[in-house]
Amino acid sequence: MAHFLDQLLFCLFAEDAGLLPKGLMGRLADATRDHPDTFTAQLADLFARMSTPGGGYFGVERIEWFNGSLFDGADVIPLEKAEIEVIRSVARLDWAEIEPAIFGTLFERGLDPDRRTQLGAHYTDRESIVRLVEPVLMAPLRREFEAMKVSSTTATGVASRQT
Repeated sequence: MAHFLDQLLFCLFAEDAGLLPKGLMGRLADATRDHPDTFTAQLADLFARMSTPGGGYFGVERIEWFNGSLFDGADVIPLEKAEIEVIRSVARLDWAEIEPAIFGTLFERGLDPDRRTQLGAHYTDRESIVRLVEPVLMAPLRREFEAMKVSSTTATGVASRQT
């Protein structure tokens, strides 16, 4: 159940963040709200496109592949009309402002503990990543950029004195 909810929440975020076609989840819920079996089948098809390298088409909409195994095994829990109505309602909200790191935590916590260990899945927060990337990658790049600016300014000054 937790994994399925992670998938739904990610889809809501992805459409507002421009990773999925705009309004896709709301349109799907609108079109199938009186036909829960159709909603389930269509959602399974969408998840399958999202889990396939190279993506594919969901109707006329191009769907990209989402790496990371969130959509591997497109198991969809059948929903009732009232639950599809909830999706219709929350799809109207702006999910783009959600901190993406939340999905890492939700995904990790939603995994079976044995499977999480087997996969080596562990969410790394932004601060820990920055703590590693800053001194190893960003600081040297900034120094190199500053040196290039000084070199460029010096070269420009020499060129203008020669003219």
